[in-house]
Amino acid sequence: MKFHKLAIGAMLTIATAVGSQSAALSQQQFKNPTHPTLSEIGNSQAFQPSSSSQQQFKNPTHPTLSEIGTSEPTSRSMTQSEVLQPQISQQKLSNGQTFFSHPPRLVRVNASQKQAYALSTYEFTLTVPADAGQPLKAVRIVQARNTETVRFDVSRSRAFAGERFASGVEIPLASVGGTQSAPGEATIVFAQPVQPGSTVTLAFEATNPTYGGVYEFGLTAFPDGENGIGQFLGFGRLNFYSGGEG
Repeated sequence: MKFHKLAIGAMLTIATAVGSQSAALSQQQFKNPTHPTLSEIGNSQAFQPSSSSQQQFKNPTHPTLSEIGTSEPTSRSMTQSEVLQPQISQQKLSNGQTFFSHPPRLVRVNASQKQAYALSTYEFTLTVPADAGQPLKAVRIVQARNTETVRFDVSRSRAFAGERFASGVEIPLASVGGTQSAPGEATIVFAQPVQPGSTVTLAFEATNPTYGGVYEFGLTAFPDGENGIGQFLGFGRLNFYSGGEG
């Protein structure tokens, strides 16, 4: 009888240990298997996304660069080698998709004119960490829903090295996306990817809303590579004033 009790106790101990291991493993599963966050992916090379991950914008926070398209680069030259100099270390999944091991950060948002209904330049400054794992290839901006939708003059979008508009050399763009059918949205693709360790300021021309208020704009960054997994960087906030406000 004592032997049986010991055997049963040992079996219960083993079952508890296995259950604990299973629970620990379950905590490591992706919250959304089709579009895991970069913190969940880490440096894994074995992750295999399901076929549903190929559907367009299944998860707006993690679209791929192929969903927004690219075009041939412009003929403008770039002289700031520290921004565009190729790096060796790159993060890539076994299926060829690229991702940021440490995504870019939105560090500054500004509007040149804050008066309602004024022509203005919206500036968004991003830093690409030295340990990003991939260069920055494209950025997509989408206005959060509000009483009024801003319309960007996408043909006049520009990018500059550094923390301010026109503070550094202009970075050539391969293409600028966004049409009148999609107000409040714009996408820029760099002719050459912005390398880790760099800072870039994006400048979008727009007309401020008719009435004052707080407007938010979400930014998604895409790493180099046609199947780069987009990383949502958060919202930049701009406050516009009407009449004698501000």
